[in-house]
Amino acid sequence: MKPKILIWDNDGTVTGSKNPNDPSKVILSGVEKAMREAEFNFMISGFKSPESEAQDFDPEKVASNLKDLMTKLPIKVAAFSPLIGGISCYVLILKPGEGFFLKKAHEDPRYHDYIGHFKKPDIGMFVVIRDIALEEFGLILDEKNSLMIGDSWQDEAAAKSFGIPFKEARLIHQKLSKVKLTY
Repeated sequence: MKPKILIWDNDGTVTGSKNPNDPSKVILSGVEKAMREAEFNFMISGFKSPESEAQDFDPEKVASNLKDLMTKLPIKVAAFSPLIGGISCYVLILKPGEGFFLKKAHEDPRYHDYIGHFKKPDIGMFVVIRDIALEEFGLILDEKNSLMIGDSWQDEAAAKSFGIPFKEARLIHQKLSKVKLTY
């Protein structure tokens, strides 16, 4: 079955750099084609690693870099957790004809229990994406219509904990015509 909704990790999966502050952000092979085959593409950026937990990233700068990426690729929503400890979750939403909107999900009372759990392998950003998919686009994220694509064990663990299938990014990046977005 071909998934309707793809949820992408950003750094190392969609773009080549693992540094959220890197403005070069080269789009990796196979990504654009795979995104154009899906009906909806969402992005989740931020995982618990020594590198990402060593510093806070400026949310406005990360949002600016994501806006650039979202104008090049068919990504409707990007959630990111730029602060140490997974204490924040920002969501950039692109609405056709209206432009970009930035939400601070960590300020929404319904996500209070996810403060400190927004970075992968925790599922806080997945919960936020699930709610925005339903509220903004009328989409239900589940194991039947969604697929997470990532390049780390944190991506895979988060997808499995959230209850959706996972595909390794390297399979998307390979230039093999036999690689399909099925699970």
